[in-house]
Amino acid sequence: MFAEAEARFSRHAKQRSAQSNLCAQDVELVRRYGVLEHRTGVRFYFMRKREVEKYRSAEPRLARLEGVVMIISNDNIVITTYRNSRALREIRRKSKFHSSRPAA
Repeated sequence: MFAEAEARFSRHAKQRSAQSNLCAQDVELVRRYGVLEHRTGVRFYFMRKREVEKYRSAEPRLARLEGVVMIISNDNIVITTYRNSRALREIRRKSKFHSSRPAA
């Protein structure tokens, strides 16, 4: 992983984090311990059960973060957060690149 500055939250991300009962520290834990996938021009962080079990002794709060997804833009703004235990499968099916070509 590469060193990153602390992410800023969009208004939408603040609202969605509150709805998912996630605080800023929880989001940072997902970013630190979660799986990183680059898709469609953004970074997806996903907290799998495997990572929860692996790092639970170092950080006990990870147990409640299983299935959390966080999307961060390239300029380090958290776009949204949500919970979905099957999200990694869906994320990996997305296109790797954002298509900026207008629809015909």
